[in-house]
Amino acid sequence: MTVVTHVLSIPLEPGDARAAERLRASLEAVCAEDATLTVEDGPTGEVILKGISEPQLEWVIGYLQRQPELAFQVGMPEVQYRETVTRTLEWTYTHKESDPPQFAVLRIQLTPLIRGAGIETEIRCPSDEIPTHIPLADFQHAIDTGVHAACKAGVVDGFPLTDLQVVILDAGWHDTDSTPEAFEIAARLALREALPRARPWLLEPMMVVVALTPEEFMSDVITDLGGRRGKVQNLAMHGSIAAITALVPFANLAGYDNDLRAMTQRRGASTMAFDHYSEVPPRLDSEEALPLRLRA
Repeated sequence: MTVVTHVLSIPLEPGDARAAERLRASLEAVCAEDATLTVEDGPTGEVILKGISEPQLEWVIGYLQRQPELAFQVGMPEVQYRETVTRTLEWTYTHKESDPPQFAVLRIQLTPLIRGAGIETEIRCPSDEIPTHIPLADFQHAIDTGVHAACKAGVVDGFPLTDLQVVILDAGWHDTDSTPEAFEIAARLALREALPRARPWLLEPMMVVVALTPEEFMSDVITDLGGRRGKVQNLAMHGSIAAITALVPFANLAGYDNDLRAMTQRRGASTMAFDHYSEVPPRLDSEEALPLRLRA
């Protein structure tokens, strides 16, 4: 099964509850026809559309706007960054509540993983340090649930966390008020406290771009890709047509199809696909870091 990585999202804001129902129904119908699209509810009543490219979302929005019964505003698109940690860290957290009584102590270790590894949890407590009154499967489930809840939003800019291992090194408990719920909360809050201390970092989606251009415009296309922080991976000639393959940050590809056609007198074309997430350079210019904008 192929996992789809949604690199761009855009909020659609319906006028009222009835308009929201119609918009959601139309979007779900579109998503049913295209498995690379998805839709979810936003935090303030908006509907979030996610996809794999700028032209794809432009087409969907244009299609929806041609339906007079759908009244909505289009919000600001957002590149779907990720967050991770860049150093190993141990942290101890004590969760204690009096009403209802809850108690749980966890000593955790955060470790960065290779790109694409996702989120991993592991229990390394000696068997005599795991709560004896909680089944191991329930204890593991509580830890997993708490960790994944904390990973939904990072501490750099609120993007989901990835490529992180959370190891439970030790646990403390009481016989009466140390419940699976208490350990779930402890895992979530321990991670939230530890993250800022583990040198969190922003990851950006990198795209494989294949640009086709007549040979006479080849140097201009390569220079333009370099200006987008792209790195050329391959160059092949097919007669008088150059096929340039490059890795380019998605945030710097806004309007690329139109720009390529303009610099090649409308004779160029391109395709792109997600490749991997990569750390955002530490001295990225603020202008480059601006959110990707869809063209009107």
